[in-house]
Amino acid sequence: MGDLIPILLRYVGSRQKPGGYVVLVAHNARGFDVPFLIKEFSRCSFDIPSNWLFVDTLHLAREVMKSTGSKVSPKVSLQALGQHYGIPLVGTAHRAMVDVHMLSAVFQRLTFDLKLTIPTLIEGHSFWPSEVGSSKKKKNPG
Repeated sequence: MGDLIPILLRYVGSRQKPGGYVVLVAHNARGFDVPFLIKEFSRCSFDIPSNWLFVDTLHLAREVMKSTGSKVSPKVSLQALGQHYGIPLVGTAHRAMVDVHMLSAVFQRLTFDLKLTIPTLIEGHSFWPSEVGSSKKKKNPG
């Protein structure tokens, strides 16, 4: 993994606006993806860049369910959201690119349903890796 982190950092950096933030979106980011990244970056003697923010579509899905009066399930899978939105699964679930395409489509629907703009998404629905496992409030990225 240690040899892959510099490749990831270069790739993300090559797509980043100079001086800007990076916003990474994942389903269950707070519960799985970000803790995994923190652990692996640390194990390989790297820090997650200080300008990386994360958005968790699981959190957004729960907000949509609350706003529509739906019963909130503690586990809302990406595939269940895809079915809810009528997004066809092309390939096998839990394969990287299949899940990326599903996440992209679900994320679009969730942000539309919640009427989120980029500023409101960043200010009210993103988090820093340092907030995982704590109750810290994030600093305003603006």
